[in-house]
Amino acid sequence: MEMSDLTTRLMPFMASDLGVEQETLVGIFQGKRQSVAFHYYPPCPHPDKVIGITPHHDGLGLTLLLHVDETPGLQVRRNGTWYPVNPLPGALVINVGDILQILTNGMYKSAVHRVVADTKKGRATVVMFQHACVAGLVKPLPELGEAAYKAIEKVEYIKGNFRALAEGTWFVDSLKINQKT
Repeated sequence: MEMSDLTTRLMPFMASDLGVEQETLVGIFQGKRQSVAFHYYPPCPHPDKVIGITPHHDGLGLTLLLHVDETPGLQVRRNGTWYPVNPLPGALVINVGDILQILTNGMYKSAVHRVVADTKKGRATVVMFQHACVAGLVKPLPELGEAAYKAIEKVEYIKGNFRALAEGTWFVDSLKINQKT
């Protein structure tokens, strides 16, 4: 409930930034599913030989991640370079997911990230995924102008996203209409 409430409180800020009605963005998340994952990465004496989680985008609407401890490991890629996201006690890391990228017509982008193992300490996280869609469709908000992504039913989107993850590709890219996005 608290994570849904936090998402609802974040949306007016994003809506203002996008120039859309607050209710539009809030409604995309209200009453939708949530899922949670608990991750534990044990210490690894050879972190160069393993990866905690391979590079990926989050496929859903919004991801809220809580570092349970202070062990580093989360990294974000920008311009081909991996940057650490150092845990701050009590702080949440909030990732835009691919669905939110599509809904915002590419104005907000999902980040490529991964997790690497630590040699001495284990790492624990709690991840809450906030689902989103408009009337069962994943599509750009019409208020944001000409669509840069094809509309797709959410069920088909989820299937395509899982297929792409298994293949090591980004499903969101296959939905682009205008390759400049």
